[in-house]
Amino acid sequence: MKSTITVRSKFDFRGESFCYEGEIALPDSFGDFDLFLEQLPHRLAKLNDLTTLSYKFEMLESSEIEVIKFQSKIASSIADLPMRVDRFLELYEEIGPDAHLAVIAEEHQLDLQANPQLAKALKEAYLLGNRHKPKEKPQATTWW
Repeated sequence: MKSTITVRSKFDFRGESFCYEGEIALPDSFGDFDLFLEQLPHRLAKLNDLTTLSYKFEMLESSEIEVIKFQSKIASSIADLPMRVDRFLELYEEIGPDAHLAVIAEEHQLDLQANPQLAKALKEAYLLGNRHKPKEKPQATTWW
């Protein structure tokens, strides 16, 4: 199951209220929080057919974006929604390895309390895999 978040941005402009929502897939691990946060308004605009040249997009970019829904195997680990997207991402990165480990152990009926060395080895393998994961290659463009 791919982890997804539903994000929302609400703002008022010239007497009108605007609300944009969209479902965004989360990467397995974050190489760069800032880049993800920078791209988020563009993704939300695209999902809502909002042109990036409009004043609404400028307001969207400068307004707070919050996570209102989280779908994942580890969704029960983060229950205090809605929350600001930057806080959510920090929490997701912080609890991610342990929460995924608990889900995997439960699926395979492993008792991590009785085997703490197994739990430690699985967590190290998870972290090692994330460190050595190949980076996504940029899309090839032709020179003509």
